Amino acid sequence: MAAKKTSRLRSREWFDIPGDPSTTALHIERYTNFGISSEELRSGKPIIGIAQTGSDLVPCNRIHMNLALRVREGIREAGGIALEFPVHPIQESGKRPTAALDRNLQYL
Repeated sequence: MAAKKTSRLRSREWFDIPGDPSTTALHIERYTNFGISSEELRSGKPIIGIAQTGSDLVPCNRIHMNLALRVREGIREAGGIALEFPVHPIQESGKRPTAALDRNLQYL
């Protein structure tokens, strides 16, 4: 049986760059503003992004806010670091003058 090759996580290229400590410090500083420590970011734990489309303005996607919270808790329990980021939803009935404006953005 062949030995499993261990690979460096892509997030380590942002938060633990041995040859470029100034860039490492720049990236770490941005995330420590909201409670993640530099030790956590440099720990080697996987950093997992959660894309979510929920908001108060999009009633059909509102459940995604609760789902993203549960996913975040699961990532933490499994030993990872969760970062949530918004995705622009299309809510047809809330667009004025027309929803076609957002459809055009998605084709760009």
